[in-house]
Amino acid sequence: MDETQRMWEERWASGTHPPDGTAPHPEVTALLDRLAGRHGAPGAHHTPEDPRPTALDLGTGSGRHALALARAGWDVTAVDYSPSAVRTVDEALRAEGLPGRALVADLRAWTPGTPEHAGESTGTGTVPAHADLVVAAYFHHDLTLLRRAAEWLAPGGHLLWITHAPGSVDGPPPAVPRPDVHETLAVLEGKDLDLLRAEQVRTSPTALDVVVEALRPL
Repeated sequence: MDETQRMWEERWASGTHPPDGTAPHPEVTALLDRLAGRHGAPGAHHTPEDPRPTALDLGTGSGRHALALARAGWDVTAVDYSPSAVRTVDEALRAEGLPGRALVADLRAWTPGTPEHAGESTGTGTVPAHADLVVAAYFHHDLTLLRRAAEWLAPGGHLLWITHAPGSVDGPPPAVPRPDVHETLAVLEGKDLDLLRAEQVRTSPTALDVVVEALRPL
């Protein structure tokens, strides 16, 4: 466990108030509303032949996005390298009887659907190799994850990537990299994605985010 991982594990184990709150990021809420309006409530009429659409919440933390996804009808897999965070998310999913599972794994090495990187999982069902929706908010370790996450999209799958922008008051300390929009987009070159948007978005007086939204063609 490295220094950053230890810091987050201590934070989640202590029950400290989540730094970004417990409500979903407004960009996540807006995307879920758009997807529901376009396709109807995901999973509302699921059957073995027509299962719930799948979603990955990368770096789940407090689980605010995993829970929002599950409540909206997605079969969600929440991934974080903090065992305490994963335990909290798993308990919340179970308490509400929501679909999905929580997984302890280091996203710098983990790959969905492969036994050697399965990690320590809770909840029900297996982690599919590809997902219909991938959400990652404030993962500031390495943009390599963005490139890999693009490969985990199923045909027609949606990707939403959010990081703190270089000029944001909110966010990690100066030593932590904060790529701008152009640096972020460069990572996705050659990934066969339809780029829907890539911009800086102010979500509060102190928060300025880089938001990238893309679609895997059918």
